[in-house]
Amino acid sequence: MICLNKFLNQQKLLLLSLSAIGIIAAPSQASAFTLVNRDSLTDTQFNDLLITKEYTETFVAESRMGNNGSDGNGKRELGINSPWLKNANGNLVGGDPVARGDRTWTSGTPVDFILEYNGTVVNYTVGGALLSTTAFTGAASNIFLRTFALKDSTSSLTNLVLDGKAVGKNLTSTATSVSNVDYLQISNITAPFKLTGKSTFSWTGTTAPKNSQLAYQIKVVSGGTQSVPEPGTVAALIVASGMGIAGTKRKKPGF
Repeated sequence: MICLNKFLNQQKLLLLSLSAIGIIAAPSQASAFTLVNRDSLTDTQFNDLLITKEYTETFVAESRMGNNGSDGNGKRELGINSPWLKNANGNLVGGDPVARGDRTWTSGTPVDFILEYNGTVVNYTVGGALLSTTAFTGAASNIFLRTFALKDSTSSLTNLVLDGKAVGKNLTSTATSVSNVDYLQISNITAPFKLTGKSTFSWTGTTAPKNSQLAYQIKVVSGGTQSVPEPGTVAALIVASGMGIAGTKRKKPGF
């Protein structure tokens, strides 16, 4: 009886250990993301999160006004950008496009977008135009959505769906004077993931905004989540528990 109880206790310990590190879980957590209230977050505060390395950008997908056309001149409307990273002087550097595209926007017209990342490939599709790169292989734990609008314009993201599950919140920046920026954070994500939605740029008057005066970004970052033990740690737990169980079996009854 003593041996049996000890064996059962060891089994329970193994199950608890595996459960604690996420090896044993309820049905797939792939879509179990969490929304974080970032209504008051500013660009300066977001940059501080990068400077303090609470979060590290992996890559950024972007749509912006550019020159609202296809005549180039470096005035892209679509891009997959390198991350902003802290340099030796404590400043953020980066943000350069590694893939770019042109587009003509129509005020008030929703445009479908798709962002897919599998850990090695980024595919960003806007209105049927695909940008793709293999330049990034970093982790993904959070998505920061950012909308920005200058005076008399609006940038909005609606109908957001992550891995087949509705995000349940839209993001809109409307500027009646000066400018307006808004953030929405989606946490507890992993790669691969697929984010879809609709983006809308709206402005008044005959002159459209230009460059990044009207824009949105999808900032994929790592950090801000509890780390998972390395595979070697998991194996060590299993081996150690198995040795304990084997030792119990070798003991004679009565011990």
